[in-house]
Amino acid sequence: MSYLRVINQKKYESAYNGTLEINWLNGKKILDTTNTNYSYGNLGEVLKKGMQKVTTPFKEASNEILILGLGGGDAVKQLRNDFKSKATITALEIDPVVIEIAVNEFDILSFSNVNIVNQDAELFLKYSTNTYHLIIVDLFFDATIPDFVFQQSFIQNINNSLHKNGSVIFNTFILDDLHNIRNQKLIHLLKTYFTIQSFKNLYGHNHLIIAQKII
Repeated sequence: MSYLRVINQKKYESAYNGTLEINWLNGKKILDTTNTNYSYGNLGEVLKKGMQKVTTPFKEASNEILILGLGGGDAVKQLRNDFKSKATITALEIDPVVIEIAVNEFDILSFSNVNIVNQDAELFLKYSTNTYHLIIVDLFFDATIPDFVFQQSFIQNINNSLHKNGSVIFNTFILDDLHNIRNQKLIHLLKTYFTIQSFKNLYGHNHLIIAQKII
């Protein structure tokens, strides 16, 4: 039956994301919110495309990767299983319920050199002294992206947190003209520090922005 329709297995309640559902779709375990897929569905395919387009090295043991928005850990699994990355991964997640799900439902701690940090991404970057070869920005509360992601100060902190020639992947979406204007402003800000690749209409409404630091 799981190959024919979505089967709900379990529900969690979150102060940040509302109802989170562990579902099965086409024989695959996924994490959904009330309004969107959160991990292991189409979202995973979007992130995979971003990783395929990145030219910055991120697979060696000496590399460091920062994921802002752990979700169910889809990006971690792709980095390890699909891209064979041996890099040290730091994954931030503000929602403790989401961390619980990633650990207990998707066994994310089975991967070595993965550090999960329960902290606000904006504050973490503001005070971080580490630098990374790849940063993945996948920040959502249900189907909403926090406003700070589109602000100059956040972009500056991203730039400061990247190694020379480092790259950042922004996973966003466009549902209307206001979102389109918002994303165009983001790209304009990013061009101050980065060269840009932009991919719209991925699996519907996703807009993936890949930015590589200008040397």
